[in-house]
Order: sequence, then structure tokens, then C-alpha cells
Amino acid sequence: MKSIMVQPVHEFTMVEKEMPKASKGRVVIRTKYAAICGSDVMQWRTMPGVVMGHEFSGYIEDPGDSGLAKGTRVCAAEFNPCGECEFCKEGKEHLCAQMMQDNPGVSIDGAYGEYFTCRADYVHVIPDDVPMELGALTEPVAVSLHGVKYLNLKKGDDVLIWGNGPIGIYAAVCAKLLGAGRVIMIGRNMGRVEFCRKFDFIDECLSTKSENFAEELKEKAPKGGFAHVIDAVGLDSYDELIQNMKSGGTIVMMGMHSEKLTLTSMPMYLKEISIRTGLYFTEEDYTEAFHMICDHKEQFLTTITSHIPHDVKAVQDMFIKLFDSGKNDECKVVIEYEG
Repeated sequence: MKSIMVQPVHEFTMVEKEMPKASKGRVVIRTKYAAICGSDVMQWRTMPGVVMGHEFSGYIEDPGDSGLAKGTRVCAAEFNPCGECEFCKEGKEHLCAQMMQDNPGVSIDGAYGEYFTCRADYVHVIPDDVPMELGALTEPVAVSLHGVKYLNLKKGDDVLIWGNGPIGIYAAVCAKLLGAGRVIMIGRNMGRVEFCRKFDFIDECLSTKSENFAEELKEKAPKGGFAHVIDAVGLDSYDELIQNMKSGGTIVMMGMHSEKLTLTSMPMYLKEISIRTGLYFTEEDYTEAFHMICDHKEQFLTTITSHIPHDVKAVQDMFIKLFDSGKNDECKVVIEYEG
């Protein structure tokens, strides 16, 4: 089978690999769509020999002992929790120490190959009236939903989302569907900012490149400041953010682009700001995200900006555009396989 592998770093190579086999509790999926994730860039830049792809949909190729029929349209969480530890028993599978073992696209070959294997118990059958590429969005939507839940939103609450990449955009959709009032988003690149302004689930999208950005942000803040904030980019400083927050507010950190975070501690202490981190998701989150997508197909389809073929040059060119060009005007890009 053909797989797109990082070899050497910062480059892709098409290689022939042996077809995976189903095993106890695991199925083989024939890839139809693999979505590009922002975290893929870390593997592209540092991990030669890896076959990425942890956001995917496809067809059951070998059902093993799952009871699923060959050819069934599916997506799945790239999960592998032990099911026995304290976290698994509490429904916090994302904290299980085993989670990343035998995890497609992370620790074993993923959906950048024509076939891959995953846990059968986390497979979801895609309804016939749902476009298959939406199945590949379930994973990032589950990540965003997991973080938004930490805000403990009440109906009508305003939300500030700093970062207008896919995770920020999906956080905006999830917040609205969970009852948020205004969703204010902050981006940088004006092309992406204008793109986000077209979504009906984003009330305002501001650009940090605006000469009057600080004043514009203060104008959009509710009285007393924002109580609910998502950092979907990975800021290197929280001082400006905390200035625009309400006392007792919560920041959920979901971006990983900055290695270090600085903040002036006294304003944070005086306002008693809480900080949560949200990186992964639970089985419950994934299932909820899947149903959310199935129920709101059109909204989520608008977030897919490009389909590219399972071709080395096409994937390499897109990675350069997304992560190296400084001119990224895409939201979610999916690699589409023939057949």
C-alpha cells in the first residue's frame, strides 16, 4: 500500500508499506479522507519515518472480530486507553498513561497511508446523508468541545477566543451550539480574519494587526470584561488578555505555539483568574462532537477550505503554505483518496 511518510524531516516521500492486519479488538480502515492538523507540523519538522494522520474517515476494510461489515463508512477516535486505571473508570480516558500507545497517526502509522488500524470500540458509523469528509473533522471538533466545556457556559454568556485557526473556529461553533451569546474572535492575518467574519457563529473577528486593536477589544468586551476565554493559539503573554477579563474568569489554554508563557502575576491574583489546559478529549466528547457534526452538516462543511489528492507534491506544497509561508488563508484541509 502507498503511504506518505516524513522522510527526511520537512519533506514527504511516498513509500510502499505492508498492509496492516486486523487483530483482537482492532479493525483495518481504508482511508477516504485524512485532515491536516496543526500538530502535524511538529512531526513534519522533527520526526523522520512517521506516517501521520489522526483525523480521518474511511471504509471498513477488515472488520476483524468487530461485527462491522466490510465497506461500512466510518470515522474513529485515535484512542487506546487501558480501561482499568482510575482515569478511565472516571470517564477521563484522555489522562490515561496508555492513551498514546498504538495510536494511529501518533505512535503508529496513520491515515496518510491508504490503510491503517484502530480500536473497533471507538468507531462511529457515518450516516448515509452525512458527507464522509465531515467524519474526519470529528477529532478536532472533539478537542475544541472538550476545551469549551471547561468554561461551564450558561446560556447567553459571551466568549472570547484568541486564535482563529481550526481549533479556535471549532471552539466558536461548539460555544454557540452550547448556548453562548456573543463569540468574539481574535486573529492576525487579515485574509483569515475576513474569512472568519463570514461565519454566522462568530459575531466579531478582530485583527491584532489593526492600529486600534487594543481599543477595539475593549469596546467589544462585556461590562466588567470577559468571563470566558479560550487561548486557541498559544500566546506568549497573558497580560493583555487578563486586562480584558472579568474577576473570577476562566482561561482555557488550547494552543501550543508558544514554548513559554509570561504574565504579570498581581492582576491575575487580584481578579482570581482560573487557568485550565485542554489538549485532548474523552470518549463522551468525541461522541457528542460526532452527533453535533451530523446535526449541523452545513455549518461544518463551510470550514473545509481545500481538498487535495493523496500525492506527495500536493501535501508538501500545502504544508509549506500552512506552516512556512506566512500567508495561510486556509481553515481545514483534507487529503482525499480515490475510490
